[in-house]
Amino acid sequence: MLGKDTDEKKSLSIEPKEFHPLILRKDGSFCVYLPEWKVSGVGSTLEEAYRNFDQNYKAVEARAAKFGLPALTPEPYPILKRAAVLQELSLFFFKIASSAFIVILLVVLLLPNIAAAIRHNLKEMLPKEIIPIELKDPKYWALEFPSQMNAQLDRLEPKEEEKMRNEWSELLGRTVPIVSPMNSQPKEELKHSRQD
Repeated sequence: MLGKDTDEKKSLSIEPKEFHPLILRKDGSFCVYLPEWKVSGVGSTLEEAYRNFDQNYKAVEARAAKFGLPALTPEPYPILKRAAVLQELSLFFFKIASSAFIVILLVVLLLPNIAAAIRHNLKEMLPKEIIPIELKDPKYWALEFPSQMNAQLDRLEPKEEEKMRNEWSELLGRTVPIVSPMNSQPKEELKHSRQD
């Protein structure tokens, strides 16, 4: 095949590292094609197809040298690579955008649950009411408070009961003179004292 004749190999004009021709087979014939130079060679055997390809390739090189035609770069791969990089970057940014959209959608859908969880946690973290709800109810003061106080007073020992009477009588003795002059003064005196 191709590698049998070393003299023929030396006479070939294409460098093996520069380009890589494609070998196609169809209906018992071969075609050697170099897409970078758009050069091809056809033959019934692979050797004949390659010889035709080499002749055509030499003819293209000769015309390029004679007329000063621009030569192609040895490998057009960087152009193809740039397109692949742009494709990869566009795919990467699409993935980021779709991930961000999904996260935003999940947050919007779960917003009521998140708000309820925050309210529940805040309710537990905040201190309980200073005045319990039962103390705001008038029934508590009218019915339950006196019964609780009487139950506490029934448990007092005689010494504690005596001490409580003394404390309350002292407290009343101090507060009655302060409160009673205001009630016993005539209304006119109260008006004059307020104006001063």
